[in-house]
Amino acid sequence: MESYAKKQYKIKLDGREFPLAFPMKAYREIVNCIDGFDFGEVNKMMTDPNKMMQTFYILAKYGAIMNGQEVDFDQDWIDLHTPVGTRKILAIQLAIINTINANMEMESEEDEDLNREVDLVLQEIQKKSKVTSSHGEKSQPGG
Repeated sequence: MESYAKKQYKIKLDGREFPLAFPMKAYREIVNCIDGFDFGEVNKMMTDPNKMMQTFYILAKYGAIMNGQEVDFDQDWIDLHTPVGTRKILAIQLAIINTINANMEMESEEDEDLNREVDLVLQEIQKKSKVTSSHGEKSQPGG
């Protein structure tokens, strides 16, 4: 849960602050509920007001859950309390894009750490195999 707090974007609506979170559950819900959603085209997807608001609701819902807050709002509440103004829409679009991108990057950072650990183990195995093979070659008859 702490990792979400570090890279968490928030949107303020009607005096309330909505932190956004993008765990796997949100990823799956977005894919299942929003027709044609393409994470590779998230910037483009956020220009569609329906996809933008559905995504915003899902990320806000999981933001509340990840922060131990009650989900006491629904899609209708979000839609009714979001003003149609360029600044607010831009803020929502950027918060969604940044939340998704930041969390996708977090995953790749963890993968890089894992790859470094595997590389270190591989180096140790290779060192040991060189030592073993050089001793083994000397002890082979007819060599």
